[in-house]
Formats: sequence, C-alpha cells, structure tokens
Amino acid sequence: MSESTFLPQTSEEPGSILVVKMEGKEESCNQESSLHLRSCYSPETFRLQFRHFGYQESPGPREALNRLRELCGLWLRPEVYTKRQILELLVLEQFLAILPEELQAWLREHQPENGEEAVTMLEELEKELDGPAEQIKTLEL
Repeated sequence: MSESTFLPQTSEEPGSILVVKMEGKEESCNQESSLHLRSCYSPETFRLQFRHFGYQESPGPREALNRLRELCGLWLRPEVYTKRQILELLVLEQFLAILPEELQAWLREHQPENGEEAVTMLEELEKELDGPAEQIKTLEL
C-alpha cells in the first residue's frame, strides 16, 4: 500500500507542494495517535510540518498553539532525547540553513545526525575536491 502526506510549500520549491511518499506502511499509519505517527514518518517529515505550519490551518489560536506543540514534540521527541541532543538537532538545523543551497542539499542527502558529523562530511568533501574551503562554498552539484 502507498500513502502520501502533503506538506505546505517550502522555500526550496516555490510554487510546488512537497509530497512525501510512504510505501509499505501498515494500515495503522492512518491512525492519529502520536505513537502510530512516529512509527510511520521520519523526524524530517515532522520538522517540515512544524516549520511550515500555518495559522490558517487551525480553527483558532489555541488550536494553532496546541498543533505546534504536538508537531514539535513529534519532531524533537523530548521523551526519548536529552536536552543536549535536542539542542544539537536545533543547531544542526540552523547550520544547514546558513549553508549555500548546494551544500544544504548535499548534506540532507547524506543525513548527518549532528553538527560535528555534518562538519566532518563537509571537510571530507573539501579534501575530495582537493582544494581550499573557498572551493566548497561554490560547489556546483
């Protein structure tokens, strides 16, 4: 069985809707409980939903705030991760955001788990290109 989740527009793809296809998932993915949702979707899916949630998607301010709390919890999973790990996820997200688009795409494809791993990957890429850091900034992938 195949299931798709439609997410709001992203700045990376103006004018288009991001579609995340979930194949081979059980019927339980249609249930709304947090436990079932976590087993069906990746943290990246919840991060995108959290970051692109719009006020107009809820009937009122209280519901909007509650939905943001829910999406944030699904993404950061405070019952599983320590404060330090959650901070590292937030720092990694911001680090990716400040990189040139080509490097953002390359790192997202390689899925580093933390900031140190992201930096190591970029340093290894720099060595492969056999050039200074300036070369990595203008990389055309």
